Amino acid sequence: MTKIKFLKIVLCTVLWIAVFDIGMKYGMHHYLSRCRIQGDYKKIDYMFKHVNAQILMLGASTCMNSINPETIEKELSKSVFNGGINDQRLEFFDVMTDAIFRYSSPELLILVLRQDDLTIHGDGRLSMMNIYYHCGNAKLDGYLDDGSFRKQILLNSALYRLNTFWWRILLYHFKSFDELAHGGFVGKPVPGILPNCTDAIAGKGPVSVNERKIQCLNHIVATCRKKGTRLWILITPEYYHFTDETRSGELRLIQDFCAKNDIPFIDDTRHPDFINHPEYFYDNNHLNVNGAELYTRHVLDLLKKEGL
Repeated sequence: MTKIKFLKIVLCTVLWIAVFDIGMKYGMHHYLSRCRIQGDYKKIDYMFKHVNAQILMLGASTCMNSINPETIEKELSKSVFNGGINDQRLEFFDVMTDAIFRYSSPELLILVLRQDDLTIHGDGRLSMMNIYYHCGNAKLDGYLDDGSFRKQILLNSALYRLNTFWWRILLYHFKSFDELAHGGFVGKPVPGILPNCTDAIAGKGPVSVNERKIQCLNHIVATCRKKGTRLWILITPEYYHFTDETRSGELRLIQDFCAKNDIPFIDDTRHPDFINHPEYFYDNNHLNVNGAELYTRHVLDLLKKEGL
């Protein structure tokens, strides 16, 4: 094979891949805008397009596994949705708030945080949102672009973005559960061995706020105020010995932010109904289904006290 012929083959291959990639880009945009996505994306797709709840919750797994909307709906006769998604952070909550509030105006947004949400570096599983890049959500595009130059280049490839998508859809056909079946709530089972009350994770000196996280939270506050939506920030029970100064410092950062912005802050990390009751926990960070039912009643009482 001559050198010229080899170069022609390489060029044709590159052009074919480029054309295929462009075709996939438009095909994916069409699919995302018109189809109901399944698997891990089912709840995200629903929140992007359809959720219209009077009481909306956003958070990570501690949100999804702790509060059952069906229990609240029966008592308050209001629509409630639990938008908790595993291992997401404030960037994701900001994106979803922006997207949902374009077509919906909840009475109340309950933002369920973890203690380190204002100090941690990293954006959780935000990369699973790569498939929505350049699909009309400028806020998401901005967060995804805020990375390495290499990632910014790769994000323009539909094949790269699909790499975080196709296997999740494939996995759905082998192992799945409907996260929308109970208003977004997914209860964790009672474990065979109950968790031990271990010491809280040791810190590495004084804590400092992550300015990007504060920016995300400020965006959420501004969006709620623009829409006239009340905002609560809540932290669910945890099963630890809370003796570490750094974790206390992390909590104080959230508490100070809420005080400065006149936002109700419900810190239930040490809630007396849970801290000495391992039978309510799945592990040290998550309630099991029995603990979730009890905690949902606690949240319900708070809602009633506020006249909701």
